Formats: sequence, C-alpha cells, structure tokens
Amino acid sequence: MSQLPRVLVVDDELPMREYLTIGLQQHGFAVATVGDGAAALQELDLRKPDLIVLDVMLPRTDGIALLPEFRRKSEVPILMLSARSDLDVRIAGLQNGADDYLGKPFALSELVGRLQALLRRPNLMRTNELSFGELSIDLDQRTVTRGREFFDFSVREFDLLTTLVRHQGKVYSRGQLLRRVWGSEREIQPGTVDTYISYLRAKLERPPHRRIIHTIRGIGYMAR
Repeated sequence: MSQLPRVLVVDDELPMREYLTIGLQQHGFAVATVGDGAAALQELDLRKPDLIVLDVMLPRTDGIALLPEFRRKSEVPILMLSARSDLDVRIAGLQNGADDYLGKPFALSELVGRLQALLRRPNLMRTNELSFGELSIDLDQRTVTRGREFFDFSVREFDLLTTLVRHQGKVYSRGQLLRRVWGSEREIQPGTVDTYISYLRAKLERPPHRRIIHTIRGIGYMAR
C-alpha cells in the first residue's frame, strides 16, 4: 500500500487546525499540525512532510519571515494561507519561496486541488543531493564537491550556493538573496551578497573550471 502524502499545517488558530486535519484526512492526506514557527521548523526536521500549508499571520515570527528558514532546510512545496488579500503579501510570499497562495476564507475542495497539483509537479521532487555539471551538493552532510575536489563552506556560503543551484537559470536580486539566505538579520546590507558571491567564485571557479555564478547587470545573480 502506498504511503499517504504527509501535510504539515502551520496555523495559530486551533479551530482552523482541527478543520484542516479532518478535511484533509478525508481526502487521503496524513496531517500534522502546529501553531507557531518554532514548532514548524522542528516538525519539518522530524516528519519530513511532502507539503506544508502555512498561514501568514503567526505569533512571534510570521509566515513570510519563516519561508527562508524552510527553504534553507527543504524544497518541500509550500502553500500559504492568509486572510489578507493585498497583492504585496502574495508577492512577498512567492518571492520568498512559497509555491502557491490561497486567501481565507476558502473552499476545502480548492485547497485539496491545489495541494494535489503541487504533488504532481515533477520539478518539486525532493532529494538530498543537488547536481550542477561537475558540482555535487549533499544537503544532509552540507558538503560540496566539484570533480574530485572537496570544498569547505561557511553556513552562509553553503546556503547562498544551494539557493542559486536549486533554481538554475532563475535570476535573484540582492534583496531576494538576503531574505532567503540571511532571513531576519536586519543589520545585513545588500553589499554582503556581493561579498559572499566573491567568496564562492574564489573557491569554485578557479581555472580550469568554468564559471557557475553569473552577474546579471542591474538585477542580481544566477547559476547557469
């Protein structure tokens, strides 16, 4: 018998958690729920969900701020829920790593349909390794090799590299990289991204290796 898809629901309202637990279970999902971001990050490590349903409005750390934390750990599909209908919130969620957005109130059937669509996306298959040409990244061990050469990276260097490699061909602005890699560290300046890009290039792009990280003038950076 195939395993039921695992959904982690992150919402601070108990009635909503209970409603989604019953409704999603009836549609063939295994459901776990938590009420805040800290618990959600723990559950992500423990349960390895196939999908996350994340509310924007949470105590202490809101859903938008949590997205970079999730993305440092996993590429699991994330659908955001919010009673706020303003476009800026939706854009912020999608730019910071969410895969879909659904406004409250919503029909359970629409939520189920969107979750099933996320599961079918072939580019969202989760893996513990990333490959990019000769470059191999082990996400569990946080190691990087290129050919037979092993590279030692700091936490931020590794997170910056994996963000770019996971979305090869996507251009990230400095602001987007700051949010996804440094998260809520407000003291960090945009120039920090340039500095860390130079660290990665110095380690990974020494001759005879080809360039991996490209500067898109006036916009930001991309891996290709």
